[in-house]
Order: sequence, then structure tokens, then C-alpha cells
Amino acid sequence: MKPILVVDDEAIMRESLRDWLTDDGYQVEIAEDGEAALKAIAQQDFGVAIVDLMLPGKNGIEVLREARKKRPYLKGIIITAYASVPTAVEAMKNGAVDYLSKPVQLNQLEALIRDALGSVQVEVKPSATVAPAKVKPLAVEAEEPAEVEEAIDEATGKIYLPPCQIACPVGEDIQRTNAMMALLPLDAEKAQSQIIKIGDEIYKKNPLFPVCSYICGLCERECNYKDHTGAIRRKMLKRFISEYYLPYLETKPVLPSPAKEKVAVIGGGPGGLMCAYMLGQRGYKVTVLERSSWLGGSLRYIPQYRLPRRVIDSTLNNLVRIAHIEVRFGIEMGEKGNTLDSLYRDGYKAVFVATGTHAPRPLTLEKETVLGADLDGVISGLYLLYDINQGKVPAQLYRQLFRHRKVIVVGGGNVAFDVARTARRLGGDVAMVCLENADKSSKDGIPADVEEIEGAVEEGIMINYSRGVENIIGEEGRFKAIKCPRCTSVFDEKGFNPKFDRNDAVYLEGDVLLVTIGQGAERTFFRQENLLDADGRLDVDQLTLMSQRQERVFIGGDVKRVGLAAEAMRDGIIAAESIDRYLRGEDLRVGREKNYEDAAFPEHPQYKPQPEVLWSPAEERLNFKTFEKGYSLEEAVAEARRCLCCGPCSSCKACVVMGLQSEIPEIAVNQDVCSGCGVCVAVCPYDAIHLMKLDSGLVASVDSFKCKRCGLCSSACPAGAVTINDSLAETIASGYIFLS
Repeated sequence: MKPILVVDDEAIMRESLRDWLTDDGYQVEIAEDGEAALKAIAQQDFGVAIVDLMLPGKNGIEVLREARKKRPYLKGIIITAYASVPTAVEAMKNGAVDYLSKPVQLNQLEALIRDALGSVQVEVKPSATVAPAKVKPLAVEAEEPAEVEEAIDEATGKIYLPPCQIACPVGEDIQRTNAMMALLPLDAEKAQSQIIKIGDEIYKKNPLFPVCSYICGLCERECNYKDHTGAIRRKMLKRFISEYYLPYLETKPVLPSPAKEKVAVIGGGPGGLMCAYMLGQRGYKVTVLERSSWLGGSLRYIPQYRLPRRVIDSTLNNLVRIAHIEVRFGIEMGEKGNTLDSLYRDGYKAVFVATGTHAPRPLTLEKETVLGADLDGVISGLYLLYDINQGKVPAQLYRQLFRHRKVIVVGGGNVAFDVARTARRLGGDVAMVCLENADKSSKDGIPADVEEIEGAVEEGIMINYSRGVENIIGEEGRFKAIKCPRCTSVFDEKGFNPKFDRNDAVYLEGDVLLVTIGQGAERTFFRQENLLDADGRLDVDQLTLMSQRQERVFIGGDVKRVGLAAEAMRDGIIAAESIDRYLRGEDLRVGREKNYEDAAFPEHPQYKPQPEVLWSPAEERLNFKTFEKGYSLEEAVAEARRCLCCGPCSSCKACVVMGLQSEIPEIAVNQDVCSGCGVCVAVCPYDAIHLMKLDSGLVASVDSFKCKRCGLCSSACPAGAVTINDSLAETIASGYIFLS
């Protein structure tokens, strides 16, 4: 992927944009004026130039005009605090793809860059896995696994995939397994072996999928169906599979015994465990070094009503067993513990550091620490979750503290809502204070998931939006109230930089204050091991995750950038690939950047409604039992059938892996017979067939990536010019597929 150039005479602005884009995986260079920018453009081929309009010397439009004489394909984005229609028009005439007013909305800027360059993705090299357990086949098994293939659009050079799969950080074959679920028989006994087979398909890419089935729905946010009647409920479909798969997981065969080099993984959270498993697949001897007495990292802070402990325990324990991973608990790193040198002396040839962010951040207002955190009754929300979920403090003791007391939770993320809903279950009268506003579409909108917000409101939790905390007020050493000024904005051109109107303040009285505003990493180990740059940041190659200061050290997960569990898992996959290449002496970077193109949403005569997710009534669910009703077999099959399988057949092959066909059928147009009438074009729901002009006239042409071999074009063709070599009809007629 071509790098990005940021040109701005304000150091804070250009460096903030550089850091933000670098964290998102882009390669970024900066320049402080037009002359420096043109010099850089002459020396290097940039994909996008983000140029401030008002620069010393040449202005931004002049820079862009001269730059495009040297680099015609350079795409410019003009940013300015002095927006006007004439300059916007002039910028567009000189090759700008857009013109943004300061303060720049980062999500808008990222969307423009993504359109210009494509999103940053990493290809993970396939590796051998244990053969799936033998199950009773629905039809004739394929002799070899039907491996998915990349469908590359020749016109754009991008990989054509459903948007749900592009959004999945771990690269699950979502279309394939959705289609396999849609083909399940409605007899539970007949379906069971096929459900295990589907679980094996998902497990290849994501051995943590039973956990993800409770906490992750990133793919649903990008589902093509979401703007019609609602996204396919992939999370609930995986949960259905996991309920069958978890008992089987206890007996799932182990991988071959490792025989390659030793690798150390520091941290037993989602990122570390995913890296360890993927290295185990490749035959490496992996040791996970965990400071606590349990595996799971941040997963262990999620309340049990959202993620049952049995699911975590079974998933993680079997992952370790299957991949022959050694786990050592109570291992400290740093001045009082192990060092990188001591690990090397123990024979480890590479190290992946995924220590997470377990240190709560202090409460601040405009960068000043808010006093009063040491008052009795002021508690870190993270500690509450840890104590309750791990049983470190009996829940009845917290109930004595919270019951019929006013509890205030500060924070607006999912973790803060976990804290608030936990406190509510412990008997508290709970209110929340959030910097962000209630409009999730706003740049200053609350970050928590809609389901979390709706659940909290149903459970009687009051949410105070757009408020910060200026003072924590105590009486005789105990917390009594907080002063909350109105937050006028959360983000500006510098990023997270809240502003307040202190003249508009309210006082909230309470008995307990739970501060949950995020967490950070402990930096002592990184500083000691020379892993930080001059600004105190982790110095990591964003593509390979190798430290740019220590050759055989790789760093990922929340310690690199706080995110979701699936994003930490993606880092684990990337690191495993990099470590494997490093230890085999291969290039760590070649072939790993991929650009993707979203598969279009097919036209359909009637879109099926999204099924409602059923929750127990609020008055019945104020406990720590799971309250979300899962799918029955019939409900799971019905929801899987709602998926329209937007992506190409070659990246799915569900029909092949289910034994319905031996291979993806070929589709052909007999140009000597085709009259170019266009009937096939009119009936195709996937926009996969078009007319092209030849010397003999118009003829139909099929895009094999978009074509689903549904047969509509063939059956509608009055001349019989379109033919499909398709054995599926014969399979259905033979009774191998169950449809209702």
C-alpha cells in the first residue's frame, strides 16, 4: 500500500494525524510546508496527500497542483480552518478528492483514505490443522477439504468479499458457514454431526469462537442486510453452534506434538492465546507466561450474565490442551521478574508481548487529576468486575455495600456499562455520568453498544450524558457527591480532548463512586527493555508487529492499542505469522498487505425480517445468569437462510464442503447462439451478467466472481445460450439436501 503524506505547518496537527493514521496501520510521512512536501513527493510515490490550505509559501492548492504534475495518480485531501466555496471548487479542479473543514472528523477522514487506498488488512498464511473428526455426512464427503480461494477483481486488483468477512478481524469464512447452517436438516439427531462439522470449520480460523459468540458482533455492523431489515445475527448463529461444540471440544483431538523452536508469549489474554494457538498449529513449542493465576485477560472482567464462566473455561482450557501450550502462572516481567535476556537464555527464539492494559486510569478534567479518589467509597470499576467475576470478594459483601445505596458510575464505554449493570445486580440504585452525548452517530456520541445502553435503561439505570467530573466531594473521609460540569465537546482536531462549560454544572449525591474511564499499560518493562521510542511510545512495525528496537520481539493486543477482544486476537494471528516467517528466515512483509472490495447487496423480491432477540424481563434478570435466549435448531436454520451469500462462490464453497457438489460449476455463454436480448441481465439478482459489444453484435458476458450459479439466467434465456454445468439439481433430487 502506498504511504500517506501529511502537510501542515502546525506541529500538533500534523503529528496527531501521523500518530493516529500510523496506529491504524498506514505508513505516514509528514512535511511542514509546501516546499518540503514537493521534495518528498518527488522522492516517494504517495497514495494520498492530506494538505493544509494555508501553508507558508505555496498554499495547499498550489502544492497539490504541482504535485500532480509529477504524480498524476496522487489523491489530495485539502483541510482548512478557513473553508469557502471558491477554494473548495478550486481544490476539486486541481485534483482534490475532498475538502474538509477543521476540526477534522477522524472517521470522515479515514473513510476518504479507505476509499482511496483501501483498508489495511493482513493476509495470514494458511497452516496445517488437525483433520476434522469423522462425522456422519449429510451427503458424499469431498475427498479433500474445499479450500477457499481469493477472488481478485481484475479491474480494481482488490479481493472481492462479503463486507461481513472483511470486517471480521480474524477472517472467519462467514458466508461459507452461514450457508452450511442453512443446509442443516431440521431433525436434531441428523443435524448434530453436521453442526460439529460447521464448528470445526469455524475453529480452524478462530479457536475462541465460543467466546466470540457471546461478546463480538463486528461482522453484523457491516452486513449488507443491516440497512434493509436488519443484519444477519451471526453472533447468535455461532452461539447455537457453540452449545453443540463445547461438549465435543472436550474430546477434540490434539495437534501433532511440537518439534520446532521455543517461543514465549507474555500475557494469557485473547491476543496472546490466539498467537500461541496459531504457533502451535505450525509446530512450535509455545509457553504462555501469565502474571495472574488465570487465563483470559480482559475476558475475565466481562460479567457472567454476558459471558458465562463455563464458556471461557472450556474454550481456553481446551485451546491450551489441543495446541500443547505450556502455561506458567505468576510470572512477572521487569525489574523484579524475568527479562528478555533471561527468556533468551532459557532457549526462547522469539517473544510475543501481549500484556494488556490492566492499570485503571485516574479521573481527570482538562488534563488535571481530580482530587478525592482516595475517599472511602471511591472504587475502580475494573476492580469490582475482577472481584465479582473471579470470586475474590464474595458477592454478598458487595451487596451489603451497594444494597439500597446510591451508586454513581463514571464512564461511557461497554466496560462502564458492565460495571453499572453489575452494581445494579448487587442491589444499588445506579446512575451513570458520561462525557459523550446520546447520539451514537455523532463524533462525540457514546461509544457503548446499543444493546448495553438499552439493557441498562430497562434495568433502571439513569444515564447523565455530556457531563464530566470536576470535584469529588467527601465528608469525614467518605464520598458524598460529585460536581459535574457540562461537556461541550469530546474530540477536536487533536483527538480526544474534552472541553467543558464549568458554569453549567450539576451535583450528584451518592454513597459509592465507581470510576471506569479506561485503562492503560504498565510501562516499566517496556522502558527497561528499550522498547519505547523517544516520545515514550511503543516502537512497533504496524504491519508485522515486530519491535523496531528489538529484532525478535513482537508486540500486540491492547498494550499496543486498546480495542475489542477480536482485534487483539487479530494481532495474535499477525504476530504468529511474523514469528513463523522470522524463524524460517523469510521476508516478514512481502505479500501481506491486501485491499478489499465489498461484495454488493443482491436484489431480492422480498427481504426477510430480522428476528427479535429475546431477553428475560428486566425484573427477572437482575442476577448473574445469562438472560438472552438462544436459538433452537429451527430458528438457527431460518436465520442462516436469511443470509444472501453476497460474496463469490470461490471464497465460500459451502456446497462442496457439504458434499453437494464436487466443485463449483462452470457457467458459459454460447456467443454464436446469444442474441443479446438482455433477458438474462434483467433477471440476475447479483448484477453478475452484462451485455458486451462484439463485431457480431451484443452478447451476454458473465462475471464469475459475482455469479452464484442460481440458474435464473439459464432458465430465462429464450435462446438457450446460457448453460451451467451444475450437479446440484441432481443432488437435491437424490434427497441429499434437506429443505423446508
